[in-house]
Amino acid sequence: MPWPDCPSILSSEHNIVSLDVANPPLVYTRVCRLWRVVAHSTPRVWSHIQIVLRVKIKPWKPFFPYFLQCWLARSGRLPLTLYIVDGFQHRIHGWVQPGANSRVLDVLLSESQRLETVLMSPVYSWDPDFDTPQLRTLVCNNRSLRRINAPKLSRLHFYGYFYLNVPDGQPTLTCRNLRLEAASTHAICSAIASFPHLETILVDEAVGFYYRDVPTPISSSVLKSMILPLAYVLKDTQQGHIHLFTRLHLPMLQKLTLVGAPEKVQVDCLLAMLAVASFQVPVVDFQTSTPLSTVHMNNIAPLLSIVREVTHDG
Repeated sequence: MPWPDCPSILSSEHNIVSLDVANPPLVYTRVCRLWRVVAHSTPRVWSHIQIVLRVKIKPWKPFFPYFLQCWLARSGRLPLTLYIVDGFQHRIHGWVQPGANSRVLDVLLSESQRLETVLMSPVYSWDPDFDTPQLRTLVCNNRSLRRINAPKLSRLHFYGYFYLNVPDGQPTLTCRNLRLEAASTHAICSAIASFPHLETILVDEAVGFYYRDVPTPISSSVLKSMILPLAYVLKDTQQGHIHLFTRLHLPMLQKLTLVGAPEKVQVDCLLAMLAVASFQVPVVDFQTSTPLSTVHMNNIAPLLSIVREVTHDG
Protein backbone atom coordinates (compact mmCIF):
# COMPACT_ATOMS: atom_id res chain seq x y z
CA MET A 1 0.00 0.00 0.00
CA PRO A 2 1.28 3.51 -0.76
CA TRP A 3 2.26 5.53 2.28
CA PRO A 4 0.23 8.76 2.53
CA ASP A 5 1.90 11.64 0.67
CA CYS A 6 4.52 9.32 -0.84
CA PRO A 7 3.94 9.10 -4.60
CA SER A 8 5.44 6.06 -6.26
CA ILE A 9 8.15 6.68 -8.81
CA LEU A 10 7.58 3.27 -10.41
CA SER A 11 4.73 0.84 -10.96
CA SER A 12 5.21 -2.91 -10.90
CA GLU A 13 2.75 -5.36 -12.46
CA HIS A 14 3.32 -8.90 -13.64
CA ASN A 15 7.04 -8.47 -12.84
CA ILE A 16 7.29 -5.57 -15.29
CA VAL A 17 8.60 -2.31 -13.82
CA SER A 18 7.75 1.02 -15.48
CA LEU A 19 7.46 4.71 -14.64
CA ASP A 20 4.26 5.56 -12.81
CA VAL A 21 2.97 8.46 -14.91
CA ALA A 22 -0.68 8.08 -13.92
CA ASN A 23 -0.31 9.65 -10.47
CA PRO A 24 1.06 12.95 -9.11
CA PRO A 25 3.47 14.51 -9.55
CA LEU A 26 4.37 12.94 -12.93
CA VAL A 27 0.79 13.21 -14.19
CA TYR A 28 1.00 17.01 -13.77
CA THR A 29 3.83 17.16 -16.28
CA ARG A 30 1.67 15.52 -18.95
CA VAL A 31 -1.27 17.94 -18.90
CA CYS A 32 0.33 20.76 -20.86
CA ARG A 33 3.53 22.79 -21.09
CA LEU A 34 2.39 25.31 -18.45
CA TRP A 35 1.50 22.58 -15.95
CA ARG A 36 4.86 20.95 -16.60
CA VAL A 37 6.71 24.20 -15.87
CA VAL A 38 4.75 24.72 -12.67
CA ALA A 39 5.34 21.12 -11.53
CA HIS A 40 9.07 21.28 -12.24
CA SER A 41 9.36 24.54 -10.32
CA THR A 42 7.50 23.27 -7.22
CA PRO A 43 10.11 21.40 -5.14
CA ARG A 44 7.65 20.25 -2.49
CA VAL A 45 5.84 17.78 -4.76
CA TRP A 46 9.16 16.02 -5.43
CA SER A 47 10.29 15.80 -1.79
CA HIS A 48 8.19 12.69 -0.99
CA ILE A 49 8.93 9.47 -2.82
CA GLN A 50 8.07 5.78 -2.69
CA ILE A 51 10.53 3.27 -4.14
CA VAL A 52 9.41 -0.26 -5.02
CA LEU A 53 12.56 -2.35 -5.08
CA ARG A 54 13.10 -4.75 -7.89
CA VAL A 55 12.04 -8.32 -7.15
CA LYS A 56 14.12 -10.05 -9.82
CA ILE A 57 17.83 -10.75 -9.94
CA LYS A 58 18.27 -8.73 -13.13
CA PRO A 59 19.75 -5.28 -12.25
CA TRP A 60 18.04 -2.02 -13.05
CA LYS A 61 18.57 -0.49 -16.45
CA PRO A 62 20.68 2.70 -16.23
CA PHE A 63 17.63 4.85 -16.97
CA PHE A 64 15.95 4.18 -13.61
CA PRO A 65 18.77 5.38 -11.31
CA TYR A 66 19.19 8.39 -13.59
CA PHE A 67 15.46 9.17 -13.40
CA LEU A 68 15.59 8.88 -9.61
CA GLN A 69 18.44 11.40 -9.54
CA CYS A 70 16.37 13.80 -11.65
CA TRP A 71 13.37 13.36 -9.33
CA LEU A 72 15.43 14.14 -6.25
CA ALA A 73 17.07 17.12 -7.98
CA ARG A 74 13.59 18.62 -8.52
CA SER A 75 13.12 18.73 -4.74
CA GLY A 76 15.89 21.31 -4.38
CA ARG A 77 17.25 21.26 -0.83
CA LEU A 78 13.99 20.40 0.92
CA PRO A 79 13.92 17.62 3.55
CA LEU A 80 13.05 14.24 2.03
CA THR A 81 10.48 11.62 2.97
CA LEU A 82 11.41 8.18 1.67
CA TYR A 83 9.30 5.01 1.67
CA ILE A 84 11.12 1.83 0.61
CA VAL A 85 8.83 -1.02 -0.43
CA ASP A 86 10.10 -4.56 -0.88
CA GLY A 87 8.54 -7.23 -3.09
CA PHE A 88 8.12 -9.61 -0.19
CA GLN A 89 5.66 -11.85 -1.98
CA HIS A 90 8.48 -12.72 -4.40
CA ARG A 91 11.19 -13.05 -1.77
CA ILE A 92 9.92 -16.48 -0.71
CA HIS A 93 10.72 -17.73 -4.23
CA GLY A 94 14.28 -16.44 -3.98
CA TRP A 95 13.81 -13.73 -6.61
CA VAL A 96 15.11 -10.80 -4.61
CA GLN A 97 18.85 -10.09 -4.69
CA PRO A 98 20.18 -7.07 -2.72
CA GLY A 99 22.82 -6.42 -5.37
CA ALA A 100 20.16 -5.89 -8.01
CA ASN A 101 19.03 -2.75 -6.19
CA SER A 102 22.46 -1.42 -5.25
CA ARG A 103 22.52 1.40 -7.83
CA VAL A 104 19.11 2.68 -6.76
CA LEU A 105 20.07 2.51 -3.06
CA ASP A 106 23.35 4.32 -3.80
CA VAL A 107 21.35 7.20 -5.31
CA LEU A 108 19.17 7.39 -2.19
CA LEU A 109 22.18 7.29 0.13
CA SER A 110 23.75 10.16 -1.78
CA GLU A 111 20.92 12.30 -0.35
CA SER A 112 21.19 10.98 3.20
CA GLN A 113 22.00 14.44 4.56
CA ARG A 114 18.48 15.57 3.59
CA LEU A 115 16.48 12.56 4.78
CA GLU A 116 13.89 13.61 7.36
CA THR A 117 11.53 10.61 7.30
CA VAL A 118 12.47 7.06 6.28
CA LEU A 119 9.89 4.28 6.17
CA MET A 120 10.98 0.75 5.26
CA SER A 121 8.74 -2.22 4.59
CA PRO A 122 8.72 -4.80 7.42
CA VAL A 123 10.93 -7.38 5.72
CA TYR A 124 13.53 -5.06 4.27
CA SER A 125 16.83 -4.69 6.05
CA TRP A 126 18.94 -1.81 4.77
CA ASP A 127 22.17 -1.84 6.70
CA PRO A 128 24.40 0.96 5.41
CA ASP A 129 26.56 3.40 7.33
CA PHE A 130 23.53 5.62 7.76
CA ASP A 131 24.60 9.25 8.32
CA THR A 132 21.36 11.21 8.52
CA PRO A 133 21.79 14.40 10.57
CA GLN A 134 18.26 15.62 9.73
CA LEU A 135 16.39 12.35 10.28
CA ARG A 136 13.43 12.73 12.66
CA THR A 137 11.23 9.69 11.93
CA LEU A 138 12.37 6.13 11.19
CA VAL A 139 10.24 3.04 10.60
CA CYS A 140 12.28 -0.14 10.16
CA ASN A 141 13.13 -3.53 11.55
CA ASN A 142 15.73 -3.19 14.26
CA ARG A 143 18.38 -4.99 12.21
CA SER A 144 18.65 -1.68 10.33
CA LEU A 145 19.73 0.21 13.45
CA ARG A 146 23.27 -1.09 13.74
CA ARG A 147 25.19 1.70 12.03
CA ILE A 148 23.15 4.85 12.11
CA ASN A 149 23.96 8.42 13.03
CA ALA A 150 20.72 10.33 13.58
CA PRO A 151 21.16 12.92 16.35
CA LYS A 152 17.72 14.50 15.73
CA LEU A 153 15.70 11.28 15.62
CA SER A 154 12.55 11.67 17.75
CA ARG A 155 10.16 8.99 16.46
CA LEU A 156 11.20 5.35 16.04
CA HIS A 157 8.93 2.46 15.03
CA PHE A 158 10.23 -1.11 14.93
CA TYR A 159 8.52 -3.79 12.88
CA GLY A 160 8.29 -7.31 14.20
CA TYR A 161 9.76 -8.68 17.40
CA PHE A 162 12.11 -6.21 19.06
CA TYR A 163 15.44 -7.28 20.46
CA LEU A 164 18.26 -4.95 21.40
CA ASN A 165 20.65 -4.52 18.51
CA VAL A 166 22.64 -1.41 19.37
CA PRO A 167 26.45 -1.70 19.46
CA ASP A 168 27.78 -1.73 23.03
CA GLY A 169 24.32 -0.77 24.26
CA GLN A 170 25.21 2.91 23.82
CA PRO A 171 22.98 4.41 21.11
CA THR A 172 23.41 8.00 20.00
CA LEU A 173 19.71 8.27 19.14
CA THR A 174 17.75 11.04 20.84
CA CYS A 175 14.53 9.08 20.34
CA ARG A 176 11.61 10.43 22.39
CA ASN A 177 8.78 8.23 21.02
CA LEU A 178 9.26 4.50 20.49
CA ARG A 179 6.78 2.00 19.07
CA LEU A 180 7.41 -1.75 19.25
CA GLU A 181 5.11 -4.05 17.30
CA ALA A 182 6.02 -7.03 19.50
CA ALA A 183 8.12 -7.08 22.66
CA SER A 184 8.75 -9.18 25.74
CA THR A 185 9.23 -7.86 29.25
CA HIS A 186 12.98 -8.08 28.72
CA ALA A 187 12.72 -6.10 25.47
CA ILE A 188 10.62 -3.35 27.08
CA CYS A 189 13.13 -2.93 29.89
CA SER A 190 16.06 -2.99 27.45
CA ALA A 191 14.43 -0.37 25.24
CA ILE A 192 13.84 2.01 28.15
CA ALA A 193 17.44 1.53 29.29
CA SER A 194 18.87 1.98 25.79
CA PHE A 195 17.03 5.16 24.78
CA PRO A 196 17.72 7.65 27.58
CA HIS A 197 15.55 10.43 26.06
CA LEU A 198 12.46 8.24 25.74
CA GLU A 199 9.22 9.97 26.78
CA THR A 200 6.66 7.54 25.34
CA ILE A 201 6.83 3.81 24.68
CA LEU A 202 4.03 1.98 22.85
CA VAL A 203 3.86 -1.82 22.54
CA ASP A 204 1.31 -3.28 20.09
CA GLU A 205 1.69 -6.92 21.11
CA ALA A 206 3.22 -8.53 24.16
CA VAL A 207 5.12 -11.75 23.57
CA GLY A 208 6.27 -14.30 26.16
CA PHE A 209 8.32 -13.34 29.17
CA TYR A 210 11.41 -14.49 27.25
CA TYR A 211 14.05 -16.86 28.54
CA ARG A 212 16.59 -14.20 29.50
CA ASP A 213 16.57 -12.45 32.82
CA VAL A 214 15.12 -8.97 33.01
CA PRO A 215 17.97 -6.42 33.14
CA THR A 216 19.08 -4.95 36.43
CA PRO A 217 16.89 -2.17 37.87
CA ILE A 218 16.35 0.61 35.33
CA SER A 219 15.54 4.21 36.07
CA SER A 220 14.24 6.80 33.63
CA SER A 221 13.73 10.40 34.69
CA VAL A 222 11.99 11.39 31.44
CA LEU A 223 9.53 8.60 30.54
CA LYS A 224 6.00 10.03 30.83
CA SER A 225 3.74 7.53 29.11
CA MET A 226 3.53 3.76 28.59
CA ILE A 227 0.97 2.18 26.24
CA LEU A 228 0.56 -1.60 26.56
CA PRO A 229 -2.03 -4.12 25.33
CA LEU A 230 -4.33 -5.06 28.19
CA ALA A 231 -3.73 -8.72 27.31
CA TYR A 232 -0.14 -8.17 28.45
CA VAL A 233 -1.11 -8.42 32.11
CA LEU A 234 -2.27 -11.99 31.50
CA LYS A 235 0.61 -13.09 29.29
CA ASP A 236 2.06 -16.39 30.47
CA THR A 237 2.33 -16.08 34.26
CA GLN A 238 2.30 -13.10 36.57
CA GLN A 239 6.05 -13.40 36.88
CA GLY A 240 6.67 -11.52 33.65
CA HIS A 241 4.60 -8.42 34.26
CA ILE A 242 5.47 -8.20 37.94
CA HIS A 243 9.15 -8.30 37.00
CA LEU A 244 8.54 -5.37 34.64
CA PHE A 245 7.33 -3.14 37.48
CA THR A 246 9.89 -4.34 40.01
CA ARG A 247 12.75 -3.58 37.62
CA LEU A 248 11.61 -0.12 36.53
CA HIS A 249 11.78 3.15 38.43
CA LEU A 250 9.80 5.80 36.54
CA PRO A 251 9.33 8.84 38.79
CA MET A 252 8.04 11.03 35.92
CA LEU A 253 5.45 8.57 34.58
CA GLN A 254 2.16 10.43 34.14
CA LYS A 255 -0.08 7.85 32.48
CA LEU A 256 -0.30 4.12 31.87
CA THR A 257 -2.57 3.34 28.91
CA LEU A 258 -3.93 -0.18 28.48
CA VAL A 259 -5.51 -1.05 25.13
CA GLY A 260 -8.56 -3.26 25.62
CA ALA A 261 -11.74 -3.56 27.66
CA PRO A 262 -11.01 -4.17 31.37
CA GLU A 263 -12.21 -7.42 32.91
CA LYS A 264 -11.97 -8.24 36.60
CA VAL A 265 -9.16 -10.81 36.23
CA GLN A 266 -7.08 -8.31 34.26
CA VAL A 267 -7.64 -5.55 36.79
CA ASP A 268 -6.61 -7.92 39.58
CA CYS A 269 -3.35 -8.66 37.76
CA LEU A 270 -2.83 -4.94 37.16
CA LEU A 271 -3.27 -4.26 40.85
CA ALA A 272 -0.57 -6.82 41.59
CA MET A 273 1.74 -5.05 39.14
CA LEU A 274 1.16 -1.61 40.64
CA ALA A 275 1.51 -2.92 44.17
CA VAL A 276 5.17 -3.86 43.61
CA ALA A 277 6.10 -0.71 41.70
CA SER A 278 8.61 1.69 43.26
CA PHE A 279 6.85 4.63 41.59
CA GLN A 280 3.37 6.08 41.42
CA VAL A 281 1.08 5.76 38.39
CA PRO A 282 -1.20 8.82 38.61
CA VAL A 283 -3.52 7.92 35.70
CA VAL A 284 -4.59 4.57 34.24
CA ASP A 285 -6.39 4.92 30.92
CA PHE A 286 -8.31 2.07 29.28
CA GLN A 287 -8.29 2.61 25.53
CA THR A 288 -11.08 0.54 24.04
CA SER A 289 -13.86 0.67 21.49
CA THR A 290 -16.23 -0.88 24.03
CA PRO A 291 -18.99 1.62 24.96
CA LEU A 292 -18.68 3.07 28.44
CA SER A 293 -22.16 1.79 29.29
CA THR A 294 -21.01 -1.82 28.88
CA VAL A 295 -17.88 -1.46 31.02
CA HIS A 296 -18.51 -2.73 34.55
CA MET A 297 -17.26 0.06 36.76
CA ASN A 298 -17.00 -2.37 39.65
CA ASN A 299 -14.15 -4.03 37.76
CA ILE A 300 -11.99 -0.92 37.77
CA ALA A 301 -13.12 0.66 41.04
CA PRO A 302 -10.33 -1.08 43.07
CA LEU A 303 -7.75 0.82 41.00
CA LEU A 304 -8.91 4.11 42.48
CA SER A 305 -7.34 3.13 45.79
CA ILE A 306 -3.81 3.33 44.32
CA VAL A 307 -4.11 5.72 41.36
CA ARG A 308 -5.39 9.25 41.16
CA GLU A 309 -7.58 8.78 38.08
CA VAL A 310 -9.02 5.98 35.95
CA THR A 311 -10.17 7.04 32.49
CA HIS A 312 -11.95 5.32 29.61
CA ASP A 313 -11.15 6.32 26.04
CA GLY A 314 -13.78 4.69 23.88
